[in-house]
Amino acid sequence: MLTGNIPIHKKITRPPLWSILFLCVYLTLSITVHADTPDKQSSVIVLDSPEIVELFESIGKPLVKAAGLTAESVQFHVILNSQINAMALPNGHLVFNSGLLDQCESPEELASVMAHEIAHLSAGHYMRLQREMQSISIQALLASVVGLAAGVASGNSSISQAALVGSSAAAQSVMLDSMREKESQADRLAVHYLANAGYNPGSMASFLNHLLGEQRKASLPAPYLLTHPLSMERVLDAERTAASVTPNTTQKPKTDPIALKRVQAYLIASTETDPKKAETFFQTRLGINPNDLPARYGLALVHRYAGETKKAHGLIDSLLLSLPKDPYLLREKGLLLLDDGKPEIAEQIFSQALTYRPDNPDLRYRLSISLNEGGKLEQAARLLRKLTVEKPTVPIYQYQLGVVEGQRDRLGHAHLAMARHYALLMDEKMAIFHYKEAVSRFPPSEREHEIAQTELKYFQEEHLKSKEINRKSRQR
Repeated sequence: MLTGNIPIHKKITRPPLWSILFLCVYLTLSITVHADTPDKQSSVIVLDSPEIVELFESIGKPLVKAAGLTAESVQFHVILNSQINAMALPNGHLVFNSGLLDQCESPEELASVMAHEIAHLSAGHYMRLQREMQSISIQALLASVVGLAAGVASGNSSISQAALVGSSAAAQSVMLDSMREKESQADRLAVHYLANAGYNPGSMASFLNHLLGEQRKASLPAPYLLTHPLSMERVLDAERTAASVTPNTTQKPKTDPIALKRVQAYLIASTETDPKKAETFFQTRLGINPNDLPARYGLALVHRYAGETKKAHGLIDSLLLSLPKDPYLLREKGLLLLDDGKPEIAEQIFSQALTYRPDNPDLRYRLSISLNEGGKLEQAARLLRKLTVEKPTVPIYQYQLGVVEGQRDRLGHAHLAMARHYALLMDEKMAIFHYKEAVSRFPPSEREHEIAQTELKYFQEEHLKSKEINRKSRQR
């Protein structure tokens, strides 16, 4: 688990939490092999909308427990990528492409993919892969960490850039051979986790069969099928394993099909570059079923993203008539009110949403925005300080705290927050500038002066290490 309850400013002898993230991401990238060529760079967009987070946590928690892992040891990440792929990485990170979500026809199919990746974690496959890669040119698999640290840490649908450097062909060959040997074990474990968690154990075979059909139609295999080699034997083996287990009927997990469909609608609305095309898609669905809630929701989002706030208000209001306690509909209403320049009313709406999800960090962040825009700076700062303590590796929280503290004329605190923001983004120039400003603004007798100095030194040391790693990687 990268995040924790020990804030940066309470123990200056403890490495800043973003530095722990930095080291974890280095390990993550050491087994990343999905770039097309060794020199090709790709952008990573981490999707962290509250609906996506809740969907994965609600489905994943029973599976994590069934695998004998702690909830704190596993983190789910969804990245914006239309290709079908998922991967288990060191330090408990499970990464899922948004394209995989589009292929899931039910929450239980998504659960089967999550169970499979959790099985890789619980079986320690990534650790074995790292050991096996020591025998081949490990330097061929070294990758740049600049940017992905911010991507994995980012929140609130913010976009983060990452340079992903591919491996050599020989390294890929050894990697994939090793992965093929482990897929069957992960499948069998996953079926048991599904059954123990109360899910339908047959959903694994169902999803594998679905992917097999996609594989036959595609001219090129999806990345998931390269790293998770698929055959009819795997499907049959999953069916045999499912037939041999007894599902746990005492604790049936909540599998709301609407939640998955809403996330899929959100992805369409937020990623389609042509608003008219997205609008037509949802209008067509509503022509078939006027009560299609996810389609109505998706259409509302399309209008909001297109700046058509009046249409968006109408659709959200009609949805709230049916679901007045839905925190995410209330969130969209609050965002529309902020767009309209009505922060006081937005504050009321976000506060109402928080009565249904009191610990949701995104809703608390949105409330802080409305408080700030409404001139309630002290309340906004108090809320943001708490958020940055609880979630110190989310760049946008640090940034917004810096903005508010600057407006309050607390310039030392403003620069320190901004420094942490840019440090998380691995922006060396801006991070060092703000750290130095923070050091100069705090009197030497104040504890924050020492904190800023310590974090500045640590950031500079880690950044030098990353540059050296990248230099050696390019030379080889």
